[in-house]
Amino acid sequence: MGSGDDVTGVLIRGLERIFGIDQIDQEWRQEFATQAYRVSAERGLRAAWAVFVLGLPLFLIIDFATWKSGQWALQPAHERIFWWRVALTAVLGALLVSRRLVPDQRQCDRMFAWGSAIAFPLFGVWFAIVCQTLITDVSIYALFLIGTAVLFPLPMLRKLPIYPATVLVLLVGLNFTSVDPVSMYHVAVNATSVGVGAVVVEAVAMRTYAADFAKSIEIEHERRRADALLRNVLPAAVAERLKHDPTTRVEHHAAVSVLFADFVGFGKLTQDLPPEEMIALLDQLFHEFDEAADRFGVEKIKTLGDSYMAACGVPAAQADHARRTAELALRIQAIAGRFKSDRGLPVRLRVGLHTGPAIAGVIGRKKFCYDLWGDTINFAAQLQAAGAPDCIHVSEAMREALGAEYRFAAREPIAFKGRAQVRTYDLVGRTNEGEVFKDPLPRMKTSA
Repeated sequence: MGSGDDVTGVLIRGLERIFGIDQIDQEWRQEFATQAYRVSAERGLRAAWAVFVLGLPLFLIIDFATWKSGQWALQPAHERIFWWRVALTAVLGALLVSRRLVPDQRQCDRMFAWGSAIAFPLFGVWFAIVCQTLITDVSIYALFLIGTAVLFPLPMLRKLPIYPATVLVLLVGLNFTSVDPVSMYHVAVNATSVGVGAVVVEAVAMRTYAADFAKSIEIEHERRRADALLRNVLPAAVAERLKHDPTTRVEHHAAVSVLFADFVGFGKLTQDLPPEEMIALLDQLFHEFDEAADRFGVEKIKTLGDSYMAACGVPAAQADHARRTAELALRIQAIAGRFKSDRGLPVRLRVGLHTGPAIAGVIGRKKFCYDLWGDTINFAAQLQAAGAPDCIHVSEAMREALGAEYRFAAREPIAFKGRAQVRTYDLVGRTNEGEVFKDPLPRMKTSA
């Protein structure tokens, strides 16, 4: 049994190579089959409508003329051709109606493709037998069989028995007619040759289709990779808008919370650590910052050296942007504290938070950059610079936006550049330390 399975496996793999299916990875085989069925169903649909609209009216005129002239009485094969057309019309009609009755599009395509691939050769056999009795010519069989191979190159190898089966049906059918042995010999040779030719045509058609599909998958991989790279540079919503409208670059947002973070004494750390170790440390820290930003729905804007900037409320508005940004600030301070205790490194973070209106947009033509501008961003950066290590320095506006859910420690009023003395605070933590951040559903996603 094992030997038989090996032989079957070798045979199947050989057929897959011949028909080009081996070009398709296993993970894409189902999608390949779905598309192949869809293409075959669409071709069959067009062929069915062509027969209905062009062929049948013309043939009805011919049938009427032969009947009116008395040819049916002289040559009964004319009447058989008429009933052949009636049956063909009924089958095509049933296939067309089935597309309306089956709600599942994939199932409908599969049924229509298989129905057409089986019905067309059988009607070719029937017509060939009728023509043999009328004009001793079965060449119409070749047209139907080769047409089936061209129109319906199905991705399943089990379609292949259709061709030898129709050859057998043709020969059995002719055996019951008045075909002389010599003609029968010629018909058998020709029909077998046509069957082999149909398999070759099927292989060529399927190899071409498989190669096109494999190329489309490669192109899709490249497109997704390019999209992923673009989304690493720009927020997903902004990247999507730019793909459709490259001129849309600037947006005004009425309510944005901005976070600036900077490592204290990082210059000294770069002198104490080897470059590879220092870069690996910064990469790991920023990677965990990014994961935290994703968790809280905050958009990372950029990093500059050992500085980290993020904002919430861009590119889409968020009703609780201040809370999300505060949660991110608490989280990245905890990450920095963990690195400090676990690795014994002086990893200390200074964070500044502010909330207010901002302008967001994409700058650059060769290298895109999504950035924010406005007084809100400048003040958040000043708060970070004026903060204390291991602290989260927030503005009065940020404290008011966060409300009673969080605890604050008041600081002495500070005079900032371009401002008189203002009151600021250190964000200490949540009022209820056991509270866990929960992402409210649904989020606000309308642009500000």
